[in-house]
Amino acid sequence: MVLTRRSALLGAGTTAAAVAAAGAFIATRTPSRALRPWDEALRGAYGDPRLRALAYAVLAPNPHNRQPWLIELRGTDRILLFCDLDRRLPETDPFDRQIAIGFGCFLELLRMAAAREGLAATIEPFPEGEPRPRLDDRPVARIGFAPAERSSDPLFA
Repeated sequence: MVLTRRSALLGAGTTAAAVAAAGAFIATRTPSRALRPWDEALRGAYGDPRLRALAYAVLAPNPHNRQPWLIELRGTDRILLFCDLDRRLPETDPFDRQIAIGFGCFLELLRMAAAREGLAATIEPFPEGEPRPRLDDRPVARIGFAPAERSSDPLFA
């Protein structure tokens, strides 16, 4: 088959239309499943205010979208935060620096969400000692909650 100018232009036009359609689909699609925790927190679906705050924190930005957090509720006013060691990035983040930054995002978002719920979040990083050279099975943070005046950080909005 001989490639003519007409068939080349037709092929290029078809390809451009397909790319534009795919781009429009991706740009306009709402990740409903990913946003469900926020939607449920806003609806008041969680009775425990820690869970409402966590609904925001679990969607914090983190390296390669790995969501490496494991959360353990303790009593009625505490949380222990651990790293899911299987979600670390040994090749691109051999010292867990990026993962640690992601945990910082998680904790800051948790603090802001708790303040919106009328709770002060007291964060104790590495309560059982700082891991070296990499994160291990000890807690990344211990978070305590106490009643406080409701506040809303402009960044949270």
